[in-house]
Amino acid sequence: MTHDTTSGALADGPALLALMQLSDTALPIGRHAHALGLERLLRDGRVPDERRLRQIVVSALMQGGARCDGAAASLAHQALTSGDEARLLAIDARLDCLKLTDAAQAASRRCGRRLAVLAPSLSRDAVLADYAGAIATGRSPGHLAVISAATSAACGVSRPAAVLMELRGIATMILSAAVRLDILPAAASQAVLAGFAPEILAASRIALATALDEMECSAAAVIETAAMRHARDHGRLFAT
Repeated sequence: MTHDTTSGALADGPALLALMQLSDTALPIGRHAHALGLERLLRDGRVPDERRLRQIVVSALMQGGARCDGAAASLAHQALTSGDEARLLAIDARLDCLKLTDAAQAASRRCGRRLAVLAPSLSRDAVLADYAGAIATGRSPGHLAVISAATSAACGVSRPAAVLMELRGIATMILSAAVRLDILPAAASQAVLAGFAPEILAASRIALATALDEMECSAAAVIETAAMRHARDHGRLFAT
């Protein structure tokens, strides 16, 4: 007698599918239209090889994302799971204060607002709908890390997975820009991305342990400065 184990094996299928959808580059929110200052760094001759590119990504993860967007994602997931819209608004406001450059703030808000439009169609969660409504009416900034993690939670994605998705997204955004800027080939970028697993996991552990009042703005000064200078460049390939 044989037993069909398919149903049990696919118990996490809906959450996994949601995770795939939210992390897919085909999601029309514009995340990969940004380069986090990489284009300006390239023009300055500060990305001469793959080693330097790796340093930029590690800095963006460990000195930038871990205690900022990563922590916001972790906290937003908890808030949605608890049904606490006020907490979501507080996290969004806190992250808004920590985006010190116009470029970083605008990029995060723009992508987040686009996802907020889609979020109610991905889950019928009432708190998520109310939060998306607050973003639509301008009552909340709508930063990507917050709405993405809230949507993930509403779709049954675990908190660690939502944080991993956010921080992996930082790495993929930079590497996607690196491919289009001809810094490295597309095939090579996949091997490079796989090599970032230890750093993404380390940054995620920091994010998961960070409280709201412990969140910090990015300390990746070179990247932040390059992003500000990029905003004033003419003939940009990437958005600001």
